Amino acid sequence: MRWCRTYASKAERFVQAISPETLPRGYLVASTYAGVKKAISPGTSSVPMSKPDMALVVSSVPASVAGVFTTNAFRAAPVVHATTALQQAGPDARARAVLTNSGCANAVTGEAGLDDTRALVEQVRASLAPSSECTPTDVLMMSTGVIGVRLPVPPMQRAIEDLVSGRLQNHPEAWLDVARAFMTTDTFPKLRTRSFSLGGRRCRIAGIDKGAGMIHPRMASASSALHATMLGLFVTDAPIAAPDLQRCLNEAVRVSFNCVSVDGDMSTNDTVVALANGQATADDGSVPDEWWTEQSHPDLVRAFQAELTGLCTEMAQLLVRDGEGAEKFVQVRVRHAGTYEQAHAIAASISTSALVKCAMHGEDANWGRILCAAGYAALPAPAWAVDPSKVHVTFEPPPGVQEAPLPTLIDGVPQVVDEAHAARLLRHEDIYVDVDLQGGTWRREEAVAEAVYWTCDFSKEYITINGDYRT
Repeated sequence: MRWCRTYASKAERFVQAISPETLPRGYLVASTYAGVKKAISPGTSSVPMSKPDMALVVSSVPASVAGVFTTNAFRAAPVVHATTALQQAGPDARARAVLTNSGCANAVTGEAGLDDTRALVEQVRASLAPSSECTPTDVLMMSTGVIGVRLPVPPMQRAIEDLVSGRLQNHPEAWLDVARAFMTTDTFPKLRTRSFSLGGRRCRIAGIDKGAGMIHPRMASASSALHATMLGLFVTDAPIAAPDLQRCLNEAVRVSFNCVSVDGDMSTNDTVVALANGQATADDGSVPDEWWTEQSHPDLVRAFQAELTGLCTEMAQLLVRDGEGAEKFVQVRVRHAGTYEQAHAIAASISTSALVKCAMHGEDANWGRILCAAGYAALPAPAWAVDPSKVHVTFEPPPGVQEAPLPTLIDGVPQVVDEAHAARLLRHEDIYVDVDLQGGTWRREEAVAEAVYWTCDFSKEYITINGDYRT
Protein backbone atom coordinates (compact mmCIF):
# COMPACT_ATOMS: atom_id res chain seq x y z
CA MET A 1 0.00 0.00 0.00
CA ARG A 2 1.33 3.45 -0.90
CA TRP A 3 2.34 5.37 2.21
CA CYS A 4 0.55 8.54 1.14
CA ARG A 5 -2.75 6.69 0.86
CA THR A 6 -2.81 5.82 4.55
CA TYR A 7 -3.78 9.39 5.38
CA ALA A 8 -7.22 10.53 6.39
CA SER A 9 -9.19 12.28 3.64
CA LYS A 10 -8.02 15.65 2.35
CA ALA A 11 -11.10 17.28 3.84
CA GLU A 12 -10.24 15.89 7.26
CA ARG A 13 -6.65 17.09 6.97
CA PHE A 14 -6.98 20.48 5.29
CA VAL A 15 -10.31 21.98 6.38
CA GLN A 16 -9.51 24.12 9.41
CA ALA A 17 -11.78 25.46 12.12
CA ILE A 18 -12.18 29.24 11.84
CA SER A 19 -12.32 31.47 14.90
CA PRO A 20 -14.99 34.20 14.73
CA GLU A 21 -12.39 36.68 16.03
CA THR A 22 -10.36 36.27 12.83
CA LEU A 23 -13.20 37.14 10.42
CA PRO A 24 -12.81 40.62 8.89
CA ARG A 25 -15.21 43.26 10.18
CA GLY A 26 -17.86 44.83 8.00
CA TYR A 27 -18.63 41.86 5.73
CA LEU A 28 -21.70 39.66 5.40
CA VAL A 29 -21.84 36.47 3.37
CA ALA A 30 -24.44 34.02 2.11
CA SER A 31 -24.67 30.97 -0.12
CA THR A 32 -27.46 28.90 -1.63
CA TYR A 33 -28.24 26.11 -4.07
CA ALA A 34 -29.43 27.43 -7.43
CA GLY A 35 -29.17 24.19 -9.39
CA VAL A 36 -26.82 25.72 -11.97
CA LYS A 37 -25.28 22.45 -13.17
CA LYS A 38 -28.63 20.68 -13.21
CA ALA A 39 -30.19 23.53 -15.22
CA ILE A 40 -27.53 23.44 -17.96
CA SER A 41 -27.23 19.64 -18.04
CA PRO A 42 -30.64 18.20 -17.12
CA GLY A 43 -30.50 14.67 -15.79
CA THR A 44 -26.68 14.55 -15.69
CA SER A 45 -25.78 16.51 -12.58
CA SER A 46 -24.54 14.49 -9.64
CA VAL A 47 -24.10 17.59 -7.47
CA PRO A 48 -26.19 17.14 -4.30
CA MET A 49 -28.71 19.85 -3.49
CA SER A 50 -27.02 20.25 -0.10
CA LYS A 51 -23.94 21.64 -1.83
CA PRO A 52 -24.37 25.40 -2.50
CA ASP A 53 -23.44 26.67 -5.95
CA MET A 54 -23.97 30.44 -5.57
CA ALA A 55 -22.43 32.79 -3.03
CA LEU A 56 -22.50 36.48 -2.21
CA VAL A 57 -19.95 38.45 -0.18
CA VAL A 58 -21.03 41.98 0.76
CA SER A 59 -19.12 44.83 2.41
CA SER A 60 -21.08 47.13 4.70
CA VAL A 61 -19.31 50.12 3.13
CA PRO A 62 -17.77 50.63 -0.31
CA ALA A 63 -14.41 48.85 -0.24
CA SER A 64 -11.20 49.32 -2.18
CA VAL A 65 -11.10 46.66 -4.87
CA ALA A 66 -8.31 45.06 -6.89
CA GLY A 67 -8.21 42.14 -9.27
CA VAL A 68 -5.98 39.95 -11.40
CA PHE A 69 -7.32 37.85 -14.25
CA THR A 70 -6.50 35.13 -16.74
CA THR A 71 -4.44 36.07 -19.77
CA ASN A 72 -6.16 33.37 -21.85
CA ALA A 73 -7.37 34.86 -25.17
CA PHE A 74 -10.81 33.29 -24.60
CA ARG A 75 -11.61 35.20 -21.42
CA ALA A 76 -14.95 34.29 -19.91
CA ALA A 77 -17.79 36.82 -19.68
CA PRO A 78 -17.34 37.55 -15.95
CA VAL A 79 -13.64 38.22 -16.57
CA VAL A 80 -14.44 40.61 -19.42
CA HIS A 81 -17.03 42.34 -17.26
CA ALA A 82 -14.71 42.72 -14.27
CA THR A 83 -11.67 43.89 -16.19
CA THR A 84 -13.76 46.43 -18.11
CA ALA A 85 -15.34 47.69 -14.87
CA LEU A 86 -11.97 48.09 -13.17
CA GLN A 87 -10.58 50.00 -16.13
CA GLN A 88 -13.61 52.30 -16.15
CA ALA A 89 -13.46 52.85 -12.39
CA GLY A 90 -9.85 53.98 -12.47
CA PRO A 91 -7.28 53.79 -9.66
CA ASP A 92 -9.75 54.48 -6.84
CA ALA A 93 -12.13 51.62 -7.68
CA ARG A 94 -14.67 50.68 -5.01
CA ALA A 95 -16.90 47.62 -4.67
CA ARG A 96 -19.78 46.53 -2.47
CA ALA A 97 -20.12 42.87 -3.37
CA VAL A 98 -18.76 39.84 -5.21
CA LEU A 99 -21.17 37.24 -6.64
CA THR A 100 -19.83 33.77 -7.40
CA ASN A 101 -21.32 30.71 -9.06
CA SER A 102 -20.04 27.22 -9.75
CA GLY A 103 -21.33 24.74 -12.32
CA CYS A 104 -21.15 27.00 -15.37
CA ALA A 105 -18.12 29.05 -16.45
CA ASN A 106 -20.04 31.34 -18.83
CA ALA A 107 -17.00 31.15 -21.11
CA VAL A 108 -17.05 31.24 -24.92
CA THR A 109 -20.65 32.45 -24.80
CA GLY A 110 -20.25 35.70 -26.77
CA GLU A 111 -22.15 38.91 -26.14
CA ALA A 112 -25.14 36.96 -24.82
CA GLY A 113 -22.96 35.54 -22.04
CA LEU A 114 -21.78 39.03 -21.16
CA ASP A 115 -25.41 40.19 -21.04
CA ASP A 116 -26.16 37.35 -18.61
CA THR A 117 -23.37 38.48 -16.30
CA ARG A 118 -24.56 42.08 -16.47
CA ALA A 119 -28.15 41.07 -15.66
CA LEU A 120 -27.11 39.19 -12.51
CA VAL A 121 -24.69 41.91 -11.42
CA GLU A 122 -27.37 44.58 -11.87
CA GLN A 123 -29.81 42.57 -9.79
CA VAL A 124 -27.34 42.38 -6.91
CA ARG A 125 -26.48 46.07 -7.28
CA ALA A 126 -30.15 47.10 -7.18
CA SER A 127 -30.64 45.17 -3.97
CA LEU A 128 -27.69 46.86 -2.24
CA ALA A 129 -27.66 50.53 -3.24
CA PRO A 130 -29.71 53.18 -5.07
CA SER A 131 -28.76 53.74 -8.70
CA SER A 132 -27.42 57.20 -7.82
CA GLU A 133 -24.57 55.56 -5.90
CA CYS A 134 -23.53 53.18 -8.65
CA THR A 135 -19.95 52.77 -9.80
CA PRO A 136 -18.71 50.33 -12.48
CA THR A 137 -17.18 48.01 -9.88
CA ASP A 138 -20.03 48.04 -7.33
CA VAL A 139 -20.59 44.33 -7.96
CA LEU A 140 -18.16 41.92 -9.58
CA MET A 141 -18.87 38.33 -10.58
CA MET A 142 -16.80 35.14 -10.76
CA SER A 143 -17.96 31.96 -12.49
CA THR A 144 -16.54 28.46 -12.77
CA GLY A 145 -17.76 25.24 -14.35
CA VAL A 146 -18.57 23.96 -17.81
CA ILE A 147 -17.25 25.97 -20.77
CA GLY A 148 -19.38 26.91 -23.76
CA VAL A 149 -22.77 27.03 -22.04
CA ARG A 150 -24.73 30.13 -21.01
CA LEU A 151 -25.74 30.72 -17.43
CA PRO A 152 -29.29 29.61 -16.47
CA VAL A 153 -30.30 33.15 -15.56
CA PRO A 154 -33.89 32.67 -14.22
CA PRO A 155 -33.00 30.18 -11.47
CA MET A 156 -29.93 32.24 -10.62
CA GLN A 157 -32.06 35.37 -10.30
CA ARG A 158 -34.33 33.53 -7.88
CA ALA A 159 -31.23 32.42 -5.98
CA ILE A 160 -30.02 36.03 -5.70
CA GLU A 161 -33.35 36.97 -4.13
CA ASP A 162 -32.77 34.18 -1.64
CA LEU A 163 -29.20 35.34 -0.93
CA VAL A 164 -30.12 38.92 -0.08
CA SER A 165 -33.37 38.22 1.81
CA GLY A 166 -32.11 37.54 5.31
CA ARG A 167 -29.40 34.99 4.57
CA LEU A 168 -26.44 37.39 4.86
CA GLN A 169 -24.45 36.59 7.99
CA ASN A 170 -20.96 36.79 9.46
CA HIS A 171 -19.96 33.60 11.25
CA PRO A 172 -17.49 30.79 10.44
CA GLU A 173 -20.02 28.28 9.12
CA ALA A 174 -21.52 30.84 6.74
CA TRP A 175 -18.04 31.57 5.38
CA LEU A 176 -17.31 27.85 5.02
CA ASP A 177 -20.53 27.41 3.04
CA VAL A 178 -19.41 30.22 0.74
CA ALA A 179 -16.17 28.32 0.16
CA ARG A 180 -18.24 25.21 -0.64
CA ALA A 181 -20.21 27.21 -3.22
CA PHE A 182 -16.93 27.89 -5.08
CA MET A 183 -16.17 24.18 -5.49
CA THR A 184 -16.42 22.13 -8.68
CA THR A 185 -14.19 19.04 -8.69
CA ASP A 186 -12.52 20.19 -5.46
CA THR A 187 -12.66 17.62 -2.68
CA PHE A 188 -12.71 20.16 0.15
CA PRO A 189 -13.59 23.85 0.70
CA LYS A 190 -10.59 26.17 0.94
CA LEU A 191 -10.93 28.90 3.56
CA ARG A 192 -8.27 30.54 5.71
CA THR A 193 -8.27 33.63 7.95
CA ARG A 194 -5.60 35.71 9.64
CA SER A 195 -5.64 38.36 12.35
CA PHE A 196 -2.76 40.75 12.96
CA SER A 197 -2.01 44.07 14.63
CA LEU A 198 -0.93 46.84 12.29
CA GLY A 199 -0.65 50.57 12.86
CA GLY A 200 -2.52 50.40 16.14
CA ARG A 201 -5.44 48.57 14.55
CA ARG A 202 -6.57 44.95 14.75
CA CYS A 203 -6.73 43.85 11.10
CA ARG A 204 -8.21 40.66 9.73
CA ILE A 205 -8.17 38.99 6.35
CA ALA A 206 -10.09 36.01 4.92
CA GLY A 207 -9.16 34.06 1.82
CA ILE A 208 -11.30 31.67 -0.23
CA ASP A 209 -10.21 29.89 -3.38
CA LYS A 210 -11.08 26.90 -5.52
CA GLY A 211 -9.43 24.84 -8.16
CA ALA A 212 -8.51 21.23 -8.77
CA GLY A 213 -8.18 20.93 -12.55
CA MET A 214 -7.32 23.27 -15.42
CA ILE A 215 -4.84 24.92 -13.07
CA HIS A 216 -1.88 26.81 -14.48
CA PRO A 217 -2.64 30.47 -13.78
CA ARG A 218 -0.77 33.33 -15.42
CA MET A 219 -2.77 36.30 -14.27
CA ALA A 220 -2.30 40.04 -14.68
CA SER A 221 -4.16 43.12 -13.47
CA ALA A 222 -6.86 44.72 -15.58
CA SER A 223 -4.56 47.60 -16.52
CA SER A 224 -1.58 45.41 -17.43
CA ALA A 225 -0.54 44.30 -20.86
CA LEU A 226 -1.19 40.60 -21.17
CA HIS A 227 1.92 39.34 -19.78
CA ALA A 228 -7.54 26.46 -13.50
CA THR A 229 -10.22 27.30 -13.32
CA MET A 230 -9.00 28.89 -10.20
CA LEU A 231 -10.96 31.54 -8.36
CA GLY A 232 -9.74 33.46 -5.34
CA LEU A 233 -11.36 36.05 -3.11
CA PHE A 234 -9.51 37.91 -0.36
CA VAL A 235 -11.35 40.35 1.90
CA THR A 236 -9.82 42.46 4.65
CA ASP A 237 -10.86 45.20 7.01
CA ALA A 238 -7.44 46.86 6.73
CA PRO A 239 -7.60 50.44 5.36
CA ILE A 240 -5.60 49.91 2.16
CA ALA A 241 -6.25 52.42 -0.62
CA ALA A 242 -7.27 50.86 -3.94
CA PRO A 243 -4.09 51.62 -5.97
CA ASP A 244 -1.94 50.17 -3.19
CA LEU A 245 -4.24 47.17 -2.78
CA GLN A 246 -3.76 46.47 -6.49
CA ARG A 247 0.03 46.65 -6.15
CA CYS A 248 -0.05 44.39 -3.09
CA LEU A 249 -2.23 41.87 -4.91
CA ASN A 250 -0.05 41.93 -8.03
CA GLU A 251 3.03 41.07 -6.00
CA ALA A 252 1.27 38.45 -3.88
CA VAL A 253 -0.13 36.66 -6.93
CA ARG A 254 3.20 36.84 -8.77
CA VAL A 255 4.88 34.61 -6.18
CA SER A 256 1.89 32.43 -5.24
CA PHE A 257 -0.95 31.70 -7.67
CA ASN A 258 1.28 32.30 -10.69
CA CYS A 259 3.64 29.66 -9.28
CA VAL A 260 1.29 26.66 -9.19
CA SER A 261 0.26 24.10 -11.77
CA VAL A 262 -1.88 20.99 -11.67
CA ASP A 263 -2.05 20.12 -15.35
CA GLY A 264 -0.45 22.97 -17.33
CA ASP A 265 -3.80 24.24 -18.66
CA MET A 266 -4.60 27.93 -18.17
CA SER A 267 -8.31 28.50 -17.67
CA THR A 268 -10.59 31.00 -19.34
CA ASN A 269 -11.86 32.12 -15.92
CA ASP A 270 -8.87 32.51 -13.58
CA THR A 271 -9.64 35.41 -11.24
CA VAL A 272 -8.42 36.72 -7.91
CA VAL A 273 -10.28 39.67 -6.37
CA ALA A 274 -9.34 41.55 -3.20
CA LEU A 275 -11.49 43.93 -1.12
CA ALA A 276 -10.36 46.23 1.70
CA ASN A 277 -13.11 48.12 3.54
CA GLY A 278 -11.11 49.97 6.24
CA GLN A 279 -13.34 48.78 9.11
CA ALA A 280 -10.48 47.52 11.29
CA THR A 281 -10.80 48.99 14.78
CA ALA A 282 -8.27 50.92 16.82
CA ASP A 283 -7.42 49.91 20.39
CA ASP A 284 -10.29 52.05 21.70
CA GLY A 285 -12.82 50.30 19.44
CA SER A 286 -13.17 53.22 17.04
CA VAL A 287 -12.76 53.04 13.25
CA PRO A 288 -10.36 55.84 12.25
CA ASP A 289 -11.16 57.71 9.06
CA GLU A 290 -7.76 57.00 7.55
CA TRP A 291 -6.57 55.04 4.53
CA TRP A 292 -3.03 53.76 4.15
CA THR A 293 -1.01 54.41 1.00
CA GLU A 294 2.61 53.79 0.07
CA GLN A 295 3.16 57.54 0.29
CA SER A 296 1.51 58.11 3.69
CA HIS A 297 2.23 54.80 5.45
CA PRO A 298 4.87 52.84 3.46
CA ASP A 299 5.81 50.53 6.34
CA LEU A 300 2.18 49.58 7.01
CA VAL A 301 1.47 48.88 3.35
CA ARG A 302 4.58 46.69 3.11
CA ALA A 303 3.58 44.82 6.26
CA PHE A 304 0.08 44.26 4.86
CA GLN A 305 1.56 43.03 1.60
CA ALA A 306 3.60 40.47 3.52
CA GLU A 307 0.44 39.21 5.26
CA LEU A 308 -1.46 39.03 1.98
CA THR A 309 1.42 37.26 0.23
CA GLY A 310 1.67 34.69 3.00
CA LEU A 311 -2.05 33.97 2.85
CA CYS A 312 -2.05 33.80 -0.98
CA THR A 313 0.85 31.33 -0.83
CA GLU A 314 -0.99 29.10 1.62
CA MET A 315 -4.16 29.21 -0.48
CA ALA A 316 -2.27 28.53 -3.72
CA GLN A 317 -0.64 25.47 -2.19
CA LEU A 318 -4.06 24.15 -1.18
CA LEU A 319 -5.04 24.16 -4.87
CA VAL A 320 -2.10 21.89 -5.66
CA ARG A 321 -2.83 19.59 -2.73
CA ASP A 322 -6.38 19.22 -4.06
CA GLY A 323 -5.33 18.72 -7.68
CA GLU A 324 -7.54 16.26 -9.53
CA GLY A 325 -6.34 12.78 -8.59
CA ALA A 326 -3.25 14.20 -6.87
CA GLU A 327 -1.42 12.03 -4.36
CA LYS A 328 1.81 14.02 -4.19
CA PHE A 329 2.55 17.67 -3.40
CA VAL A 330 5.77 18.67 -5.17
CA GLN A 331 7.86 21.78 -4.55
CA VAL A 332 10.44 22.70 -7.18
CA ARG A 333 13.02 25.31 -6.19
CA VAL A 334 15.37 26.71 -8.82
CA ARG A 335 18.33 28.73 -7.54
CA HIS A 336 21.14 30.89 -8.93
CA ALA A 337 19.52 31.86 -12.22
CA GLY A 338 20.07 35.14 -14.04
CA THR A 339 16.68 36.69 -13.17
CA TYR A 340 13.56 35.72 -11.27
CA GLU A 341 11.71 35.37 -14.58
CA GLN A 342 14.30 32.88 -15.83
CA ALA A 343 14.25 30.89 -12.60
CA HIS A 344 10.44 30.91 -12.75
CA ALA A 345 10.44 29.69 -16.37
CA ILE A 346 12.71 26.77 -15.51
CA ALA A 347 10.74 25.85 -12.39
CA ALA A 348 7.50 26.00 -14.38
CA SER A 349 8.96 23.83 -17.15
CA ILE A 350 9.97 21.16 -14.64
CA SER A 351 6.67 21.36 -12.77
CA THR A 352 4.50 21.00 -15.88
CA SER A 353 6.46 18.14 -17.45
CA ALA A 354 4.17 15.14 -17.75
CA LEU A 355 7.18 12.84 -17.43
CA VAL A 356 8.33 14.52 -14.23
CA LYS A 357 4.82 14.39 -12.77
CA CYS A 358 4.51 10.70 -13.61
CA ALA A 359 7.91 10.05 -12.03
CA MET A 360 6.75 11.74 -8.84
CA HIS A 361 3.65 9.56 -8.81
CA GLY A 362 5.84 6.49 -9.27
CA GLU A 363 8.16 7.68 -6.49
CA ASP A 364 11.09 7.63 -8.89
CA ALA A 365 14.01 10.04 -8.27
CA ASN A 366 14.37 10.55 -12.02
CA TRP A 367 16.78 13.49 -12.30
CA GLY A 368 17.04 12.93 -16.07
CA ARG A 369 13.45 14.03 -16.62
CA ILE A 370 14.05 17.07 -14.40
CA LEU A 371 17.14 18.09 -16.39
CA CYS A 372 15.37 17.57 -19.69
CA ALA A 373 12.51 19.86 -18.68
CA ALA A 374 14.94 22.48 -17.36
CA GLY A 375 16.89 22.36 -20.60
CA TYR A 376 14.00 23.20 -22.92
CA ALA A 377 12.53 26.02 -20.80
CA ALA A 378 11.96 29.19 -22.84
CA LEU A 379 14.09 31.78 -21.08
CA PRO A 380 13.20 35.47 -21.23
CA ALA A 381 15.86 38.18 -21.73
CA PRO A 382 18.52 39.18 -20.74
CA ALA A 383 21.07 36.85 -22.30
CA TRP A 384 21.74 34.06 -19.83
CA ALA A 385 21.73 30.29 -20.14
CA VAL A 386 22.05 27.14 -18.10
CA ASP A 387 25.55 25.67 -17.99
CA PRO A 388 25.07 21.87 -17.92
CA SER A 389 28.47 21.39 -16.23
CA LYS A 390 27.37 23.32 -13.13
CA VAL A 391 23.92 21.96 -12.31
CA HIS A 392 23.08 20.25 -9.02
CA VAL A 393 19.81 18.31 -8.52
CA THR A 394 18.91 17.29 -4.98
CA PHE A 395 15.83 15.67 -3.45
CA GLU A 396 15.31 17.16 0.00
CA PRO A 397 13.24 15.93 2.94
CA PRO A 398 9.97 17.78 3.61
CA PRO A 399 9.83 19.95 6.73
CA GLY A 400 9.81 17.94 9.94
CA VAL A 401 11.19 14.77 8.33
CA GLN A 402 14.49 13.55 9.74
CA GLU A 403 16.18 12.35 6.58
CA ALA A 404 19.33 13.42 4.76
CA PRO A 405 19.08 15.19 1.37
CA LEU A 406 19.69 13.01 -1.69
CA PRO A 407 22.01 14.53 -4.32
CA THR A 408 21.36 12.89 -7.69
CA LEU A 409 23.46 15.24 -9.85
CA ILE A 410 26.52 17.30 -8.84
CA ASP A 411 28.21 19.67 -11.29
CA GLY A 412 26.35 17.94 -14.10
CA VAL A 413 27.68 14.52 -13.09
CA PRO A 414 25.20 11.76 -12.14
CA GLN A 415 25.65 10.37 -8.62
CA VAL A 416 25.25 6.82 -7.43
CA VAL A 417 21.78 6.85 -5.90
CA ASP A 418 21.02 4.90 -2.76
CA GLU A 419 17.69 3.40 -3.79
CA ALA A 420 16.61 2.75 -0.21
CA HIS A 421 17.34 6.39 0.64
CA ALA A 422 15.38 7.54 -2.42
CA ALA A 423 12.44 5.31 -1.50
CA ARG A 424 12.31 6.76 2.01
CA LEU A 425 12.25 10.33 0.67
CA LEU A 426 9.77 9.84 -2.17
CA ARG A 427 7.28 7.74 -0.22
CA HIS A 428 6.15 10.93 1.53
CA GLU A 429 3.19 12.90 0.28
CA ASP A 430 5.38 16.03 0.04
CA ILE A 431 8.38 15.91 -2.31
CA TYR A 432 10.95 18.71 -2.43
CA VAL A 433 13.27 19.15 -5.43
CA ASP A 434 16.17 21.61 -5.38
CA VAL A 435 17.83 22.61 -8.67
CA ASP A 436 20.95 24.73 -8.14
CA LEU A 437 22.15 26.23 -11.43
CA GLN A 438 25.20 27.76 -9.75
CA GLY A 439 25.06 30.87 -11.89
CA GLY A 440 24.80 29.19 -15.28
CA THR A 441 26.73 31.16 -17.88
CA TRP A 442 27.24 33.97 -15.36
CA ARG A 443 29.34 33.89 -12.23
CA ARG A 444 27.51 32.39 -9.26
CA GLU A 445 27.66 35.64 -7.27
CA GLU A 446 26.07 37.52 -10.20
CA ALA A 447 23.21 35.08 -10.75
CA VAL A 448 21.37 34.99 -7.42
CA ALA A 449 17.74 34.82 -8.59
CA GLU A 450 15.53 31.97 -7.46
CA ALA A 451 11.92 30.88 -7.82
CA VAL A 452 9.71 28.30 -6.14
CA TYR A 453 6.93 26.44 -7.94
CA TRP A 454 4.35 23.99 -6.60
CA THR A 455 2.81 21.13 -8.55
CA CYS A 456 1.41 17.64 -8.07
CA ASP A 457 1.74 14.22 -9.62
CA PHE A 458 -0.28 12.66 -12.45
CA SER A 459 -2.26 9.63 -11.33
CA LYS A 460 -4.71 7.25 -12.98
CA GLU A 461 -7.46 9.07 -11.12
CA TYR A 462 -6.60 12.28 -12.98
CA ILE A 463 -7.32 10.54 -16.30
CA THR A 464 -10.56 9.12 -14.93
CA ILE A 465 -11.78 12.51 -13.72
CA ASN A 466 -10.95 14.26 -16.96
CA GLY A 467 -12.72 11.76 -19.17
CA ASP A 468 -15.60 14.27 -18.88
CA TYR A 469 -15.41 17.93 -19.89
CA ARG A 470 -15.22 20.61 -17.19
CA THR A 471 -13.25 23.69 -16.23
